[in-house]
Amino acid sequence: METVEVKRTNRALTIVTIILSIAVITLGILYGISVSSNIKYQTSLENVYQKNFYELVDEVNNAETKLNKILASNSNEYRAKLLKEVSKNANEAQTRLNMLPYSVNGLADTITFVNKLSGYTETLAKNLDDGKNLGSENIATLEKVYNSVVDIKKYLNTMSKQMWEGFSITDSSLKMDGDYNYLTKQLTAMNGSDIEYPTMIYDGPFSDSQINKEVKGLNFSDVSMEVAKNNLGKILTDIPVDELSFSGESNGHFQTYDFSYQNADGKYIFAQMTKKGGKLLTLSSPNIYNSKKIELQNAEKIAINFSNKCGIDDVVVVWSDIIGDDAYINLAPKISGVIIYPDLIKVKVDLDKGDVLGYEASSYYMNHTDRKILPARLSESSARQMVNSSLKVKDSKLALIPLEYDREVLCYEFTCTMEGSTYYVYINAINGIEENILKVVNTDNGSLLM
Repeated sequence: METVEVKRTNRALTIVTIILSIAVITLGILYGISVSSNIKYQTSLENVYQKNFYELVDEVNNAETKLNKILASNSNEYRAKLLKEVSKNANEAQTRLNMLPYSVNGLADTITFVNKLSGYTETLAKNLDDGKNLGSENIATLEKVYNSVVDIKKYLNTMSKQMWEGFSITDSSLKMDGDYNYLTKQLTAMNGSDIEYPTMIYDGPFSDSQINKEVKGLNFSDVSMEVAKNNLGKILTDIPVDELSFSGESNGHFQTYDFSYQNADGKYIFAQMTKKGGKLLTLSSPNIYNSKKIELQNAEKIAINFSNKCGIDDVVVVWSDIIGDDAYINLAPKISGVIIYPDLIKVKVDLDKGDVLGYEASSYYMNHTDRKILPARLSESSARQMVNSSLKVKDSKLALIPLEYDREVLCYEFTCTMEGSTYYVYINAINGIEENILKVVNTDNGSLLM
């Protein structure tokens, strides 16, 4: 016969066993719920990514078809209608592309092309509405644009087939291959040398300067997604922080937290904040207005103020142009009277409301560093003598310009004219060598430098 103590002990052991069993079962249930929730989240995220990808494919396919019709048409009214639709296709394609978790640096050419395609076709449409003709130059450019869109369509449709065979955008965005995630590697075929992206809108001297492999301008500690989101909220003060949606992360030269927002008008805003320091790297959104109420000079002030809000001070306008209803403005720091072209910042301002529609600081954060700029050995008057006597010098300034092999050279930038054309001549301020000459070619669709 068991004693009272033995009975109590057995009862206690039974209770402990039951509690442990319940705990194990509970942990198992919680783990199962956690795994299930994670799977559901990944599935939901994958569905969002695939939706944006297929919509991107649709927009590119539609743009390709309409560009083909434009080239086959002989009616300016019909061409104008199609050009406006292509502009909308390009805007939507840009939005959908920005909603994918690619590494932004790996698709620089493609992103730039899609962005400029919208403004270019919109401007052509307005010219036709104003009674102008396309002209042989624009027809030739449209043929090149069409060929580029055909190539992009080919690569996207190849990826569509892979999607049907089980390719996961979410999984591929987490796998790294060198500087870029696997999704970017799949898409970089669109950035290949076999696709020629024609020049449609030029946005200033050295806007496509060589980018270093090493990021020099982000010597900061990593910040959390929440900090980056709050920093973005301080810049986009008209958007409630709580309404900024976290879209994922991008890896490449820059590691970023990506955010999006859709306002009541259906306008998408996409922004990338760097993990290091929580700085705004890129911002893009379409223009939903069709009027110009703001002068270019005021748009330039808006661009400078926006750069200041992003924490980049002491910048000046080095190039600006109006394309359609938007102002394209390039800013660069000015240190001790010297323009620092490698640290270029690009801003796009809507001329109706004065909204900043685009912002790109990749060159700035890639190249920015504390430089010790040596004084010019050559005087301005001595450097001026190195300029071809056929050119009439209108203006001069000191500028640090990028050259091949990651070199930066202090030059005198001379703005010159000859026979109605404008030229920029760059004379080395140390040894007097003529480093570069750029010629401005004015067209109905902005200025080109060649």
